[in-house]
Amino acid sequence: MSHSLQSPAVLTTVFTAEQAAEAAQAGAQIVDAGDDESLVIAIRHARVDVLVCGPGSAADVSRDIPLAARTGAWLLCDGLSAAEQARRQGIDPARILVQVRPAEVGTASQAGWLTLVDVDDDVAEADAEAAAGARASVCAWLGASVFRTRHVTQIRRCLDMTESISGSRPPAWAVRGLA
Repeated sequence: MSHSLQSPAVLTTVFTAEQAAEAAQAGAQIVDAGDDESLVIAIRHARVDVLVCGPGSAADVSRDIPLAARTGAWLLCDGLSAAEQARRQGIDPARILVQVRPAEVGTASQAGWLTLVDVDDDVAEADAEAAAGARASVCAWLGASVFRTRHVTQIRRCLDMTESISGSRPPAWAVRGLA
């Protein structure tokens, strides 16, 4: 695999290679091609600089244990029990990404798992971006690694700000008030 997972990462679902390029430009590091192997290949041919989650050996992130073991792809598991099963089957825990609910982020992160959380779940449309941003910030603070969202730019900004507040990255712009 040519890419590494840099936390915190933003993941979004795409349906075309053009959407993948737009998502990368907006700050996504991972795009989900669903079950469309031809889309994975199209994103590869377009040379979009993102990790691609999907089926087939061209994907960087897979939900298929044998394929991940054979290709060295990251493995996306639904929940901690699936991650434990993958580890027992020989997948390097450092290459397992566990999808968890926001309430499970702290526990999974403290146990050493890389976690993916969907920050758009159960959010009313009227305040979707603000609620997703708040959820992303709290989950980032608790140690989540990857954030699934349709609000890429806003979530990327929230994650950058959370990292700056926690001291793990310098602020993009620092101003000191002088009186």
